[in-house]
Amino acid sequence: MDTSDPCIIFDFRGWCEYCNNFYSTIKPSWSTGEEGQLALKDIAEKIKAAGQGRDFDCIIGLSGGLDSSYAAYIAKEKMGLRPLLFHVDAGWNTDQAVSNIEKLVDGLGLDLYTEVINWEEMKDLQVAFLRSQIADQDLPQDGAFFSALYRFARKNKIRHIIT
Repeated sequence: MDTSDPCIIFDFRGWCEYCNNFYSTIKPSWSTGEEGQLALKDIAEKIKAAGQGRDFDCIIGLSGGLDSSYAAYIAKEKMGLRPLLFHVDAGWNTDQAVSNIEKLVDGLGLDLYTEVINWEEMKDLQVAFLRSQIADQDLPQDGAFFSALYRFARKNKIRHIIT
């Protein structure tokens, strides 16, 4: 990281708070070995139990990017879950993202629900953010994505959301 983040803080070693958080909080509890596999299996069993008798065990917000695609793969293939893939189209989908989503849905044999956001409203919000010079220009889209995902999950009584 560098000072392009106006809120970044560096310690006496030159480490930013993101690195310090990783080493002090995340890494000590991040187990990719046998212990982590057992914890993942335990989580999967709890999600499966909560999803019994339902069409889906969980819901996954899918952008078409690497992170959400990998989460879908792990949920289905490694955890044995029955996720519903949920995509929000806010008007900025790239051809690559759409292609990735199609390949993932077909390749994993999963269902996809897409919610299309009102483009005029999204455009107005994004222009307002640009004019206000707010540093995080993704806030309007992120807010739309997560509110749509959580609203859909609540409405359809899907208890587990994987992000």
